[in-house]
Amino acid sequence: MPEVVHLQLLPRPQKVMVSEGLFHIPAKGSIVLTGEARMSALPAARRLQQTASEVIRLRPPVSIGLRPATVPAFIFSYNALLTEGAYELHVNEAGITAAYGSPQGAYYAAATLKQLLVQYGRTVPYLHIQDQPDFAARGLMLDISRNKIPKLETLYRIIDLMSDLKLNQLQLYIEGAPFAYESFPQVWELETPITGEEILLLDAYCRERYIELVPNQNSFGHMEGWLTRPEFNSLAEAPDGFMLPDHMYNSDLYPDGLFMHPGTFDTEDPEVLKLLGTMYDDLLPYFTSDIFNVGCDETYEVGLGKNKALAETSGKGELYLSFLQKIQDLVKQRGKTMQFWGDIIIQYPELIPRLPKDMIAMEWGYGDTHPFEADTLKFREAGIPFYVCPGTSSWNSLTGRTDNMLANLRNAAVHGKRNGALGYLITDWGDFGHWQHLPVSYAGFVYGAALAWNVEGNLEADVAQYLNTAIFRDRSGTIGQLLLDLGNYYKLESGTLHPNDTEMSMLLRSNLENVRLSGKLSGEQLDQLEEYVGSLEARLEPLALECDDAGLVVEELNSGIHFVKHAVKLTRLKHQLAGDPPQLDAALIQEQIHDLDLLLHQYRQLWTQRNRLGGLEQSVSKLVRLRGEYAALAAKLSGAAVE
Repeated sequence: MPEVVHLQLLPRPQKVMVSEGLFHIPAKGSIVLTGEARMSALPAARRLQQTASEVIRLRPPVSIGLRPATVPAFIFSYNALLTEGAYELHVNEAGITAAYGSPQGAYYAAATLKQLLVQYGRTVPYLHIQDQPDFAARGLMLDISRNKIPKLETLYRIIDLMSDLKLNQLQLYIEGAPFAYESFPQVWELETPITGEEILLLDAYCRERYIELVPNQNSFGHMEGWLTRPEFNSLAEAPDGFMLPDHMYNSDLYPDGLFMHPGTFDTEDPEVLKLLGTMYDDLLPYFTSDIFNVGCDETYEVGLGKNKALAETSGKGELYLSFLQKIQDLVKQRGKTMQFWGDIIIQYPELIPRLPKDMIAMEWGYGDTHPFEADTLKFREAGIPFYVCPGTSSWNSLTGRTDNMLANLRNAAVHGKRNGALGYLITDWGDFGHWQHLPVSYAGFVYGAALAWNVEGNLEADVAQYLNTAIFRDRSGTIGQLLLDLGNYYKLESGTLHPNDTEMSMLLRSNLENVRLSGKLSGEQLDQLEEYVGSLEARLEPLALECDDAGLVVEELNSGIHFVKHAVKLTRLKHQLAGDPPQLDAALIQEQIHDLDLLLHQYRQLWTQRNRLGGLEQSVSKLVRLRGEYAALAAKLSGAAVE
């Protein structure tokens, strides 16, 4: 029997075979649960029941056991030989049979059946699918700390999407105060954080879909939200802050250097561990997961402040490793297995073999050529369990960086599987205001999930088609490719590599008088950018979305395009400022003020559709500053004209 090539399934199963023949689902057919552990398939049966009701307008009853009077349309059959998460589907003249060895396997079979019913309706081709995941843990991490905290309904929407894609782990990244720590109400009293009670709701919602909600709280670096407060400042390695080393920032964006507020704990202060213990005791009881991601990435200040002398004698790596082990003691006391970001310890490969073997390293990197192969080998050879953690490339991009995203996700999957990664975690960050809207990240969610399930079978996964049909239900069949194209505008910029950034995003964040970055972009390149995003804007008109948030999605894409268009005009203004003497167009400045007012008005309205209000003003602060710089420049020109 030939392998099917036209079947639209994502993730693509491990093995798919079709044969001649069609099975027509009977109007009075049942969902039958058989076998020794038949009740373990009940959640999957309920899911299939709901799918059938929505897609083929039938609601087949659930029958426990096969009887002569029962007309079986779907049969769930327990098979102890199948591993956790594995399933087999048979469609033939007898009906549709799903074999499974675990409740998760039955649930994933129901997810595949959903796609078959959407594609074929009540008449399904004869086929045989054998399927199981490549990575045991297949997760998604959402940044809820910079500055966007999703509403519960937004998180439920994302969890449902994860369920369809067979993802089984969700992490909500916490730094600062997006969580309502009961012991520290003063930290979040002016915010709109997620509460413990809401975590309980999310945890239950996830478990119903065989998704593990894993707590993720940074615990070493990225502690600015705490260490800039007077009551915690003394716990910082560098309480007065520090200048980031030259090689760690873009000098065109920060020509005067980059000052960093205190963000890394003093590794030798026992009060730090007391604070962390209290934070953990506030957070962890709301999660049923046995895993806890404690972060510990980008600890820039280690050994640069209070402990400089100790670092010079013992080494920064030793300070880091010692504190990491202290954190693990706190985690183990609370009955959890610790995950930690691996970017610091990988800089000290000689220390990796000394890591405790019961912690999990999270190997992250977001460039298309990140060395996943070399880095994961170091953890593998030391016997340290690890995940690979690529990203959606959505942050600092306005509308995405599609080609980088595809290559980064693919690179992590190939080398993660080859070197024995336990898990694959798709990360979606929100640096510098979290300006990108949620739909910008969907392509990364989809492609990453497909690879996490079956690497080789999904290298060329049809992401656009899945976006069209499963997420946006676009009758025009065009939004998927539109989103992918929208995420490639960065390829028309200057050509200079900017890790985790696009030049249009950087220009919107830079001071108006800083013309260094704009000087890298020619007028011809700006013309090409305007033409490109203009053509994408025109492609919004024919969209025919039938998802329940269709209008909002179109507005969000319009907003993303608006950001890029404004940045292009800002670059033209900077070109004028860079003239000798400056050749400023007063009308252009007034146009920019008006355009930015419209952009901000729309952005604020869209923010509140999916997200909590807290964090919005921090998100727009750099744009508000830019608006003030426009106004000051306009006033200066007006004054000069009067004189």
